[in-house]
Amino acid sequence: MSYTSAVRNAHEHARKQSLRHPVFHPKVKTEPLSGAFFMGYHVYILKSLGDGSFYIGQTNNLESRLQRHNAGLEKYTKTKRPWEILWSIEVETRSEAMRLEKKLKNMKSRKRIIAFIEANGY
Repeated sequence: MSYTSAVRNAHEHARKQSLRHPVFHPKVKTEPLSGAFFMGYHVYILKSLGDGSFYIGQTNNLESRLQRHNAGLEKYTKTKRPWEILWSIEVETRSEAMRLEKKLKNMKSRKRIIAFIEANGY
């Protein structure tokens, strides 16, 4: 195996491992990934209690973002309130959060999103 292949495999393994350790419930407090000044990013899936639809997003302040969704301050989600956090995970960088958010949004199918949640600890 070449050095490049080994590095690529190590990165892929680390990415898969990070998807296996989600944070699910807004009432569960978790420790930051590293250091006292660490500002992590969250990728989350919300479920509308109004019509059961899902919303996928990313933020650096999950509690504040949920409050904004439920207060009707976000265009897409204001007509489907109230919302609850169905699934979330904390990652170290915004670019990681944006990549995972895009991956989830590209799933499109409700069944695929539910399967993803169940496979990652729902």
